[in-house]
Amino acid sequence: MSDRKARIAKLAALPMLAMCGFLAAATFAGIGLGTPLTESTTTDPSTTDSTVTETTTPPGGEGCTPGYWKQSHHFDSYPAGYAPGQLFDTYFENAFPGMTLLQVLQQGGGGLKALGRHTVAALLNSASTGVEYDLTTSEVVSMFDAAFPGGDYEGLKNVFAESNEDGCPLN
Repeated sequence: MSDRKARIAKLAALPMLAMCGFLAAATFAGIGLGTPLTESTTTDPSTTDSTVTETTTPPGGEGCTPGYWKQSHHFDSYPAGYAPGQLFDTYFENAFPGMTLLQVLQQGGGGLKALGRHTVAALLNSASTGVEYDLTTSEVVSMFDAAFPGGDYEGLKNVFAESNEDGCPLN
């Protein structure tokens, strides 16, 4: 897990620094991060006071592959607001002019094409309420846009692929 974080930090140092600023602001504002794991309430019998204790676990550890998202019988799993026919450049730098999310998922090959497939899967995983993905949607977008054009396509593809292959909890 630490290798994954190290690669992410190397590939997206500036966007990640910006996210740290957002996280710090969220912390100061009292907005908690993570998913509630357990919640317990204790009541002091001598008073009417009660205390709620919440334990959180960091999000992550799930992801669906590009192969999952390109299958027509899984189009109903697309997050709200996303559709196979939307243009790739709706969300990212225009690496695939005129191509839809589905067309980018369907293309074969390595390099930028492989990065494109895993980027679309990462976008859909991060936006899905049914997937506890390692990255947020804004992180996925900023990481791709930092790598295109001319960045480390293979390195970023590997980061996305590792998260996309964590195990799909969807139907």
